[in-house]
Amino acid sequence: MKKIMTCFLSLIVTSVGFAATIVFDNKTTFPLKDQKSRIAVQWATTAKEMQKENKALIYGLKLNSDSLQIISQTGKSELDLPKNASHFRILVWSKGVGEPDLLTNWVSVVPNKTYTLEKDQLVPAALMSGVGC
Repeated sequence: MKKIMTCFLSLIVTSVGFAATIVFDNKTTFPLKDQKSRIAVQWATTAKEMQKENKALIYGLKLNSDSLQIISQTGKSELDLPKNASHFRILVWSKGVGEPDLLTNWVSVVPNKTYTLEKDQLVPAALMSGVGC
């Protein structure tokens, strides 16, 4: 019984201790509570998935909600990486409704790294939506 408990505890410690995270340092003014703005991280696992999400923005299609993680505050947030996530980008709905109107390029994920977002890194979606991976 001791061996089973020891193995079980080691498995838990290993899975928790080595969980991949990144730190997202949001230095923008989003989300603005009084204006109902929203900001989210969009995750992708493959270049094909990134292309699909780019096309969704270009043609006004619905974004895959499973790939989005809402950020509810400014400042630093620790984010758990979704399984097999290799890239991410930031999407901003400055008016809180409709399609995102600001976004960043896709960025390669490096676990345990701090990513800082400044307001001047956000580009109007109308300009960026045609950019490939």
